[in-house]
Amino acid sequence: MNSSLHLSDWLSFAASFGAVLAVMAVLLFALKKIQTSNLLGLPKRRMRVLETMSAGPRQRVVLMRVKNQDVLIGITPQGMSLLTTFELTEEELAERDAPAADPSIQNNAPLAQRFADLLKSASAGNQNNKNRS
Repeated sequence: MNSSLHLSDWLSFAASFGAVLAVMAVLLFALKKIQTSNLLGLPKRRMRVLETMSAGPRQRVVLMRVKNQDVLIGITPQGMSLLTTFELTEEELAERDAPAADPSIQNNAPLAQRFADLLKSASAGNQNNKNRS
């Protein structure tokens, strides 16, 4: 019995490992997209983190949008402090309230409903093809 691995075994192992890493990356990307979008039909969030910046080893500055204000918060191991607030300008309000250019973003139906509609349209297309034959 030969216990040494041949080149083809190593290539097969490397390809399998690469495939697992690729699947994990795709799943993480999809989870991030689902979390940040409204695909699941969750209520729209009233708070968003716009930017985060590290100010030191354990200090951060966070810019958040809450309702019609941008809020700058300092975060340290001891606690959080409000640094300042900024009112949104008219352009920022218009941009926030404007409908998205991408129609898929405008459709905020839950994912399950959108999938059911897709299946209905696909089955209707199949029924039309069977009726023609």
